Parts: sequence; C-alpha cells; structure tokens
Amino acid sequence: MKILVTGSEGSLMQAVIPYLIKEGHVVTGVDNFSRYGYIQRKREYTFFEHDLTEPKAVSEVCEDIDAIIQAAAQIYGVVGFHKSPADILTKDLLLHQNLLYEARKKKMKRVIYISSSMVYERAKQIPVHEDDVYDMQIPFTDYGLSKLVGERMSKAYKTQYDLDYTIWRPFNIITPYEKASEEPGMSHVFADFIKRIVIQRQNPLEILGDGEQIRCFTWIEDVASAIAKYSFGDSTKCEIFNLGNPEPITMNELAKRIFYKAKQRGIVKDANLSFSHKPIYSDDVRIRVPSIEKAQRQLNWKPTTKLEDALDRCINEICN
Repeated sequence: MKILVTGSEGSLMQAVIPYLIKEGHVVTGVDNFSRYGYIQRKREYTFFEHDLTEPKAVSEVCEDIDAIIQAAAQIYGVVGFHKSPADILTKDLLLHQNLLYEARKKKMKRVIYISSSMVYERAKQIPVHEDDVYDMQIPFTDYGLSKLVGERMSKAYKTQYDLDYTIWRPFNIITPYEKASEEPGMSHVFADFIKRIVIQRQNPLEILGDGEQIRCFTWIEDVASAIAKYSFGDSTKCEIFNLGNPEPITMNELAKRIFYKAKQRGIVKDANLSFSHKPIYSDDVRIRVPSIEKAQRQLNWKPTTKLEDALDRCINEICN
C-alpha cells in the first residue's frame, strides 16, 4: 500500500519505516520538526516538511494515499506535559481531526493511531487491560487526555463514516537515539537518565519525586515491528492493543542499573550513585504496568528484548 507516516522523523517512526519498506509498502513521511529542529538524513521515502494543523498541507500529503500511520504529536516527559498543555491538547487533536477528515474524504482503507499508555493515568487495577479505560476517570494530564480523545475520534469516524482504525498503546519505549533535554523531565525518563548518568556523569542524580514510581520499558524494535507487521491486517481491524514489556522497575532502580552498567565499562568512576530528589507534580502516576494478553492471544505478539538487554544495547551504542 501507499502509506503516509506522520511524525516520520521521530525515533519510533524511524524504526517503523524500514519495516514498512521491507514489506513492500511505499512510504511518504511528514514532520514539522517542532521539537528539535530540522534533521538532515538520507531518506528512502518521499518526505514533506509540513505542519499538519494546516488543512491544505494535510490535503497535499494525503493525495494518492491508501492508509495513514498517525504518530504526529507534541511528545515530552512529565515536566513538558505540564509546560505545554494548551499546545498538546489543541494542536494534537486538530492535526488528528484533519487527517481523519482527509482519510474519510479520500476513502482510505485505515488510519493507524499511535496512542499512549498515558491513557491509563488513573487506573485502579494493575496490570492495565485495554478495556479498563472505559471504567476510569479521565486522565490528569492534557497529554493523556489528548490521546484518549484521539482514540475516541478514531472510533467516532468508524461509527459515522465507516473509516477503519487500529490503535496502539506503547509503554515507555527505550531507544539509544532519543535526545534528552537540559531540564530534567522535559524528555522521557530513560533518555534523561542516560544523558545525566552516562554522558554528564551527574552524581548525585537529579530525580523527580521519591524515585519509587514504577514503569515498564519496551525496546523500540519490538514496538516498531508490531506496528509495521500487524497494523493493516484483519486481526487488528478496529481494535486497540497494548504494546509493552511487563517488567516493572522503579525509577531509582532503573537509574542504579544504568549507573552500574556504565561503571562496568569504565565510563563512571564513582563507587555508588546517590540522588537529589526534586519536587514532582501531584498528578504523577505511581505505577503503570501493561497487560499484553490481548496482543499475545490475537497476534501471537510478545516483546523479545528484556530490559537488561535493552540497557546494554543503549550503553554500548553510546560507548561506541
């Protein structure tokens, strides 16, 4: 198929696109480089630099397209979510609406929506299953809310216009290529820790809250390969799936593991890692663990890379 990939220059879609091309799809990418500025790279796909909040731009990139993978979003860490709530809530939903409108207008086969585990911010039970969101209060953060509303928009277009969808909810993706910001919490926690521990040799490490928040981290290729392989089949038609690695770990323990792996390689010299705890927002999620039973049952999918292996790969990439 001819597939439009939005947010194409982000780390996840950069991992997805090679799989799509290998499967024989023709890819068009679009991005506005709002976070880090223009990225110069060799591309084996047609590329447009556009702002998808502009309807004319969306109409242009959707010409002669069969399906969309919609990954464009304002993506930050916990601090960024609280600094840019208006941009997140308005721009992300506007561009998603524009894409759905064009997909319906041009009679596309499907829109794939890349949602987030942040829709589970107010989960009452752990692990979280896909249908649990229907019994929850709305997410605290505007990012979580934007993803939940984006899902509902996708489903609404199916109900009213018969536009098929697939929704993926990734959990805390790990990649050695994500950039960390100068301010802690503006980027994802894993990228922050790698930069401050391995590159900046920060000790004590600035950490938000008590560090006992629990997350599950998923190797990027496990998520990317699933999106590319299963997004357009009957098994995912109008379905929602968690994609995660159910190995819970506290932020304190994650930081310590990164530190000791760096120490084993001679990157850091300190005997131990200490922490400097910083105030955190009252809506900070304490625990988030996925159930992947549905993906295992319906797709025969499960993560292939354990957290320890993912950490080793990231540290080795930085060392090289």
